[in-house]
Amino acid sequence: MSHFLDSISTIISVFYKHAKEDGDGSILSRREMKEFILKEFADNPHDPQTIDKVLQFLEWDGDGKIDFNEFLLLVFRVAKACYWYLQKGPGLK
Repeated sequence: MSHFLDSISTIISVFYKHAKEDGDGSILSRREMKEFILKEFADNPHDPQTIDKVLQFLEWDGDGKIDFNEFLLLVFRVAKACYWYLQKGPGLK
């Protein structure tokens, strides 16, 4: 598998790993998403207000659950932030 497709497969696997903890694997509860953010961004300081704002942003349809499309919004935003950081900082490898 190409590096690109392998990366996409990893994103899907991470979503399903966290979504199946207390459901059928098709959605993340607010609790699951909060745990995911705390775990995956453990190297960064945790500001409860910022995490709540991220969760509100992701729950764009207001149902209190994060489906895969909403999860991808986070992936795209983080990828974009990393891209800009690497452009200005240590550079792309």
